[in-house]
Amino acid sequence: MADVVCMGELLVEFVATRDNVSLAETPGFIKAPGGAPANVAVALQRLGVSAGFAGKVGEDPFGKYLRECLRQEDVDTSFLFTDPGVRTTAVFVAVREDGLKDLCFYRNPGADMMLEPGEIGEALFDGACCFHFGSISFIDEPSASAQQKALEIARREGLMISYDPNYRPTLWPSEERAREVIQDSFRHCHLAKISEEEWEVATGHVSFEAGVQAVLDKGVELLVVSRGEDGAFATNGDYRISIPGLPVDVVETTGAGDGFLAAMIARLMPERERIGSLARLGEDVVKDALRFANAVGALTCTKPGAIPALPTKAQAEAFLQDAP
Repeated sequence: MADVVCMGELLVEFVATRDNVSLAETPGFIKAPGGAPANVAVALQRLGVSAGFAGKVGEDPFGKYLRECLRQEDVDTSFLFTDPGVRTTAVFVAVREDGLKDLCFYRNPGADMMLEPGEIGEALFDGACCFHFGSISFIDEPSASAQQKALEIARREGLMISYDPNYRPTLWPSEERAREVIQDSFRHCHLAKISEEEWEVATGHVSFEAGVQAVLDKGVELLVVSRGEDGAFATNGDYRISIPGLPVDVVETTGAGDGFLAAMIARLMPERERIGSLARLGEDVVKDALRFANAVGALTCTKPGAIPALPTKAQAEAFLQDAP
């Protein structure tokens, strides 16, 4: 299918046309494709890594739009299913000056929730080296069982597994349930990315040190923390790396974390294939990957929307050449 298989939500984003206003106050929206795992798939393609997407959309105009958006990016959509009985998920997004987002999801139910275990099998991972997933598919059935089945197959096949909690409070029945599922999911993965704003929910700790240890204790080989304009952090338990952010004129931050993680996968996956474990990667290799990922994340912030803003490998490398 592809080198990397991404599973989860694919949805239509309606991004506010005016900054620093609420959803109720914005005069209009820009339509764009989105959904964190889908963003990662497109970002990987633009970075020169073949990617496939597993999920579900509705048999409606937005579902057709999203499928075509992935096809235009050469993302393999062999396992992107259509459900005629439900609507494609949509989310309305307004961004504040501090980077936090006002989100409103239309998903009762959304097609992404309806992916079934019977639609997932070994064929999904033919030729793959990596499986990427998030927490949102674990919120509801049958998508939770479908994602669990995919994880079991990916582990059995020896794939590198990447995880981004991507905590969205309004989608969960309670914060307690979110904490339980998000924290438990670290046991499935080798590479984990957490953003600072979801730190306590994702790790169960306010303390940075305690949170790092809690995640590594679940068996994560490499933990990465994205810090926005403040850069990024990574640790395998033996060494710790912190690098500063790269300054850009920020237009909108949606998708920046997904581009960042895709860049980490693109740089680290071949190294894991070579030596068998992310935990054994050299510090210089991880530092180089973090710097590249910072560039991809920063460039994603310079345009509105997630998928439309994701840079190519050439653009990221050119940006790094001119960076301080």
